[in-house]
Amino acid sequence: MKYSRFETLILALGGAVIVGSMFMPGSAFLPREVFAQFLIFVVLFAAAHWGRNGGFAAAVVATMAYVIMRIPLMNEQGLTSPVVGMIVTRTVTYGVVGIVGGEVCGRIKYFLARIQGSSLVDDSTQVYNSVFCGQALRSGISEFRRYNTPLSIVLLSLSPTLFADLRPGRQRGLLRTAASHMRNDVRLVDDVGYLGNGEFMLILPHTPQEGANVAADRVQGNIRDLLGAKDTSVTARVLSLPEDAEAMCDLSRRLDPPATAHPNDPCETGIAADQAEATSGA
Repeated sequence: MKYSRFETLILALGGAVIVGSMFMPGSAFLPREVFAQFLIFVVLFAAAHWGRNGGFAAAVVATMAYVIMRIPLMNEQGLTSPVVGMIVTRTVTYGVVGIVGGEVCGRIKYFLARIQGSSLVDDSTQVYNSVFCGQALRSGISEFRRYNTPLSIVLLSLSPTLFADLRPGRQRGLLRTAASHMRNDVRLVDDVGYLGNGEFMLILPHTPQEGANVAADRVQGNIRDLLGAKDTSVTARVLSLPEDAEAMCDLSRRLDPPATAHPNDPCETGIAADQAEATSGA
């Protein structure tokens, strides 16, 4: 099962449970409670689509919205125990769904990849390997060529100096820690892969260069802070379509060399030439 299918399934089941809870015996079918339940679905969507960080942000927004909705009741009754209890209960619910749910969804995405085909997951970091990255890159280039869908990647490199004094076991631990942090620092629709030799790739679908630059700066800075590394020890390079079409094609061939030339390979059919022709025609 692909993660996109799992995401649809979890949202459908979660939505059914949330709606069903409104009709349980003893439930107060009031507009404010319906809205509070709807906020749970919003938080669930953010957790399933953007991971732990997105779920956390949605949980904070949902809690603030719920508190604002309860202000008239607090003005009328004061900050009574039942009111405080309702706010605390909703806050905990939003937090669990957003933070814990986002973390679980993030792990499930790569677990599904492992059970589908272990050859696409790197053993040392538990994120995607270079073969998957090459295939995903070629698929993204093809989608851009057909539908002009934006695609960007971030190549993030850890300097060998970070591993110089570490034993092999500690090196693998450092790489896995960095990979886990990157996985939690991007959306669940984004993919994280390890290319070897301390180099990671972040695949950012539907993301133009400007957005990729923001993501690269954020992830690069967070990894530096995580590892206590100097600025020069963690570097990031952004490639986007159509600006870096040839470089991305070369990278896809290096990561996943095609056995034979394929007539439908977007790189073989000249994506850069197509883009140049479209620009001149405009």
